[in-house]
Amino acid sequence: MKVVRTYSLEWLDSLISVTLNPEKPYRQRIQDSDIASLLVKVPMEALQVQSELTAQIFALNKDSQVRHLVQKYYHALTSLKEILVSYRSNPLFMAEQLSGLDVLILHCLTDLISFVGTRFAAYINPALPDSPEAKDKPAATNATLPADKYKVLCTLSADQIALILRAADESQILKARSMNAVFKFIIPYLSTPYKETLSAAAVRSKAYNPEEADRAAAVEALQKIIKKIQGY
Repeated sequence: MKVVRTYSLEWLDSLISVTLNPEKPYRQRIQDSDIASLLVKVPMEALQVQSELTAQIFALNKDSQVRHLVQKYYHALTSLKEILVSYRSNPLFMAEQLSGLDVLILHCLTDLISFVGTRFAAYINPALPDSPEAKDKPAATNATLPADKYKVLCTLSADQIALILRAADESQILKARSMNAVFKFIIPYLSTPYKETLSAAAVRSKAYNPEEADRAAAVEALQKIIKKIQGY
């Protein structure tokens, strides 16, 4: 039976805080064979953390719980990255003997931070310093949405997008904790010909009492998709 970890970063945390800590005796005991094994295990562990974190988040029912969990893991990942970087200034760390293990771990931590920042951006306030949107936006606007280069242009209007997402949620084509979550995860990464930045809450409100023209446009768009699929 697989053991479910309550703290998905437990192994990485122990590796960084204990095993690689130059102030502890474990660092001096690491052999070349250990490093070779770790070079294989670290990327696998990072993928496992990503998978476990996603599963934990989708098992929660309240936005407040999701926000707490996302921010907790972000701060833990950032802290571990800062700790590992700080080791490099300690002569006892002897990075040259690690065959790039420290660089690999830093790369994996950065990827995990970026994953949290892009996949769960709606639950992070302010925007994450290590996330792509934080790097590409001025500091004053970091608390808003992803950078434009991470957005997809949708040729439908916000009203039409809202109708399609509502229908996808209610027909269970898209599954999330709630319809609100569907909009929070998707809308920040969309723009329209009429508006560059969309608000998840504002778009969601347009899913109700639609204009007939918007209903017809949404149906037409879906029919185009159906026709394309039938031609494959």
